[in-house]
This record gives sequence, structure tokens and C-alpha cells, in this order.
Amino acid sequence: MLALVDGSAPFFLESKEKHLNWSKAPLAHLEKSSLPSKKKHKRVRESFYRYTKRISKLGFNAVSLDELCYLSERDFYPEDLKRKISSYRKKYKKLFKIASSQGLKVFITSDFFSINDSILEQTSGDLDRIIPLFKESLEDLFSSFSEISGIVLRIGESDGVDVTGDFRSKLLLKNPKQTNSFLKEILPVFEKYNKTLIFRTWTLGAYEIGDLIWNPKTYRKVFQDIQSKSLIISLKYGEGDFFRYLPINPLFFEDDKPKLLELQARREYEGFGEYPSFVGWMYEKYRSSLLGKANIAGISVWTQTGGWSSFKNITFLKHSSYWNELNTFVSVQLFTKPERSLEEILLKFYGKKNLDLFIEFLKLSEELILNLLYDPGFARQSFYMHRVRIPPILHITWDKITVSDPFRSLYYFLNPDPKESLRLGEETFANLSRMKKISEKLDLPYDSAFQKKTFRLILNARKLLYSENSALLTESKRLAKEYHKKYPKTFRFQFQTSKSKPSQLLGFALKLFLRNRSRYRLRDKILFHPILRKIYYLVFLGIKNKLPDFINRQGMPVRELLQ
Repeated sequence: MLALVDGSAPFFLESKEKHLNWSKAPLAHLEKSSLPSKKKHKRVRESFYRYTKRISKLGFNAVSLDELCYLSERDFYPEDLKRKISSYRKKYKKLFKIASSQGLKVFITSDFFSINDSILEQTSGDLDRIIPLFKESLEDLFSSFSEISGIVLRIGESDGVDVTGDFRSKLLLKNPKQTNSFLKEILPVFEKYNKTLIFRTWTLGAYEIGDLIWNPKTYRKVFQDIQSKSLIISLKYGEGDFFRYLPINPLFFEDDKPKLLELQARREYEGFGEYPSFVGWMYEKYRSSLLGKANIAGISVWTQTGGWSSFKNITFLKHSSYWNELNTFVSVQLFTKPERSLEEILLKFYGKKNLDLFIEFLKLSEELILNLLYDPGFARQSFYMHRVRIPPILHITWDKITVSDPFRSLYYFLNPDPKESLRLGEETFANLSRMKKISEKLDLPYDSAFQKKTFRLILNARKLLYSENSALLTESKRLAKEYHKKYPKTFRFQFQTSKSKPSQLLGFALKLFLRNRSRYRLRDKILFHPILRKIYYLVFLGIKNKLPDFINRQGMPVRELLQ
């Protein structure tokens, strides 16, 4: 079984940026005078050696490195970019050697497709001219670096608007037919060199291809008539991002093509490892649903990749998170040692003494995530809008917790029992006292004061979602100000609600636009006509000040998502 892990942690360790986009290694931050810094990349290699040695011992047998465009030479590039890529190829060659010494296969990540001015001048952005260019990159890579086992390819999300450097990826495959033709074009290159294409189905809803992550019809069109020993299809465990409350992605059972299961240990929507967010019981359920029932070729565990934040824990390296390391160990052991129970795996990680207390601590911490970070009344439901499965948590994104009128309206109209949500939140918050006592007895690396202050504000956010309590709003703003002063590089709380109840007109609109099943309705084709989507963008511009302030500053541009 392939057990793949991301290898970006050593690169992030060298970045001095205060707020980071964790979606890919920050190569541009590690450059000096338009070339990779020799000193920084020397330290990257030293950290990469420690990292690969550690993950190899845990049971991983492959590592991914970002990214193909920095290893692809072009005759038409300007001389300074040619020198830079030549330098990267030499430095990466040393990383490949380190990975091989630890018994790890090497995979290179790539978007389809990363653009710069030179490429645009040569191709005019035309897909039929870009695909041959991509094939040339593959030929060059596989013939130049025998150590590389394959490519991890993303086609459904472009770089965030905050990404800097010589390349920016752009969505070029916009429908299933194009994607199917593209795969048929490039797979022979992988077969020729006996390499593997790990093709990710991850999409965000943009263009006709945007529902590939969950729509069986789109999936079938994309992989129609494709039979290749070089292809592995990579799926996140649910129909969306790395959230809880998601049933297993049904595409795992769509056909017998080899599948890679994507898991996340550094939970980007659940604190980035700043507090415990244990995945063991959730992943154990996914294991029982998949192994022996779907053609699982392996797993891909994200130990560092994903999200935006100021948190600087670098898993398995400097300032690592104990909770991320626990999740990583449990993830790989559950699937590479399927004969072992979760309790046996925890015994191997923690030891026999006081194991029962350690497990109790993890169960209490999981209840906090399930019942307070998430709102069960909302999260247990399934909602779809156009090509997107609505996330089971809305007001908490990465390191931003926002209570504003748009979010209040969503929870107000979509949660059938707000009183139960409030009761569960209050009841679960009490877990923190018991967790503190256990952590002190077991001497766990756990900051109980930090989690208590954080979750006190999250509990206040829950209350403000369902009430017009001006006194609580004032108190919450005061607590948030004190919190930001004490913990300046952690979470940011934004409380900006009005005193009025959510509009009934908005409630009607939600019922009109949202559906409870994945299958499209005739209504959806009308509501999301291209002309109407332009109007929705204008509406977004009108309310964006009431949404989290990272909107349109991080991630894909909203305009592109509405295509």
C-alpha cells in the first residue's frame, strides 16, 4: 500500500512570513537575489533528512515535494528564470537522494497549469498549445530524475490570490470532456517511463468540472474509456474539504480503479494542532467503510499542508505539535496496519501506563470539536448549492472566527433546534476542567488556559449566532480584544452583528437556492444561468464587508468560483 506524506514542512521552517498560505511550499520566501538561497536550502536539506527519517520509521513509504513548474526547463524562458530553475533542479536532486536513502518514493506536486508571462506569450493561454508543453515537462522530468516515482496532479483549484513567485496556476480544464482528453494525452507518458499519475478529484465548484469531487456523472465522464496501470485516483474522504460530519465519499465505490484516500493530520479547520483535535475514531470508521470494499491503493496524509494562518508549528520539526504528530501516527497505522485496533495503535504511541486516562482525554477533546467547534444541529445536515457541497461549519475558517449577519441568517434558518445547539455547547465546554486535570496528571504538552480562552469565545460566538444579546456582544468584543493582545499570532475573532432578527426574505432565498440532495434540480439550471451568476457577484461585492476579511485576499478569487 502506498503511504504518501507531504514534504513541505522543512521549507516552511525557513519562511519568515508572519501569516502563511500553507497550501504549498513557500519557495519564493527562500530566495535571495532571484535565486534559491544556498544557506536556507542547506538548512532545508538538513531538516528534510530529519523529517524523512522520522516519517519513514512511522510507516510512510513515499513523500511529495512542491512543485513541477520549478523543475521544468524551457528554452524560451528569460535567462534569470533559466538560472533559477537550473539551481532548483540541482537542489532538489539532493532532496531526492535523501528521500531515497530513507526508502521513500518521491512524487512531485503540480497544478494544471502554472502560467507566467513567457508561457502566455508562447501559448496565448490556449489549452491545445499548453497540453504539449505539459507533456514536454513530464518527459524532461522523468528522463532527468529517475528517483521520481510520479506526479500528484491538481486540476480543480488555482493558486490563491496571495501566492507570489514566478508562476501562478490557472484553471484550464473546465469540463469533463476536456479533462478526459487531457488524461488520454498524458497517461502514455507515465506508462512509457513506468511512473504513476495520482490524479486528484479535488474541485471547488468552478466551471462545469467543479463538481468532480462528489458528482458520479462528472466522474464517469472524466474517466470514461480510461484504463491505465499508471493511474491512481485521489479522493478526500468526504464530498468536501477536511471537515467532520461528512459521510464517506461515494466515488470510492464508483468503479474498480485504484483510489488514494486523502487524510489530514494538521487539521486546518480545527486549530492547526494548537489544541487536540483527534482524528482516530473518525478515521477508524472510514477504514471500516473502505478496506475490503473499495480498491484502496493507499493513503495520502497531510502533516503540514492546508489553510492560512500565523501558527508556526512545523510537524516533526521545530515547534512541532504533539497533537499533529499523534494524528499522523494514527492515520498511517490505521491503514498500513489494518489488523490493529485503534486502542492497540494508541498503546504503541503512548504506552500502557495510564492509557485509559489518555483515551478519556482524547474522547473529551473530540466532544469539544464535535459539539462546540461544530454546531451539530447544522453540521449533521447536508446542503448543496449549485456545484458545491456546503461545509458543515461556516463561521469558523482557518484562524478566523466570524459572527456577522450573513452567518447568523444561515444558522438561524438552517438549524432546526438552536436551543439544543446552545445546550450542547454549554455542556461540552465543561469538558475543559476534566481535560486540565487529566493533562496535569499525565504531564501532557497541553495549554489548557489557551484552549479554555479560545473555546469560551467560540461558545460566545455560538450564542451570538442565535440571539440579539447586545450585552453579550459587548462582552465578547472586550474578551476578543484581550485575547488578541495575549495571543497575537493565533485566532482572530470578529463580532459584528446587528440587533435585528434575520430577514424572512433571506430565509426564502436560502430555501430556494439550497438543496438537501446532491442531484441537481431543474431550478438549479435556471438559478445559476451565467447571466444570473454575474448578478450574484455584484451581490457579493455588496455584502463582502460583512464576511470574514480574508475573502478575496486568500484562496481562489470569488469571481472565478462563480464561473
